[in-house]
Amino acid sequence: MIGTWRLAAAIAASAVLAAGAEQALRPWIKPTPALALKDLGGREVDLKALRGHVVVVNFWATWCEPCIAEMPSLQRLAAKLGGSADVLAVNYGESRPRIDAFLEKAGISLHVLLDPDKQAADAWGAKGLPMTFIVDRSGRVRFWTFGERDWSAGDSLAAVEKLVAEAGDAGR
Repeated sequence: MIGTWRLAAAIAASAVLAAGAEQALRPWIKPTPALALKDLGGREVDLKALRGHVVVVNFWATWCEPCIAEMPSLQRLAAKLGGSADVLAVNYGESRPRIDAFLEKAGISLHVLLDPDKQAADAWGAKGLPMTFIVDRSGRVRFWTFGERDWSAGDSLAAVEKLVAEAGDAGR
């Protein structure tokens, strides 16, 4: 049942994107869930430790076609932002060999976190993929969106850059 829903959600997101319209970034009104997972190098990454940084948290999987299409734009976003923000690509329950093979083939070098039991995805409400959250420097989720989008341009980039600018202004 969940697999059917996920497929239907991915098809719906693809249809919206095929029509040329990205969903607007939506304000997040719930408390920010915890996020503490190991990365591909075995190091624990805790969102609490990233306070002071803007963080883009993207839930994805190698079997998700919109996720695959979106990955290069997340990589471009990370490159554009340099060290002014972090992009965390949280893999949705897949094996390490499968993730490594995908990243190598696609030429993706994002900071990937492993969510093998999908508990982080559940806590964040990531029921469909890709699902992305933008966390401000205080550690609070400000925006979220479901579906593929170009993170390296347009409203997506502008939203992240605005939060980065706010973080810089607060440090003055």
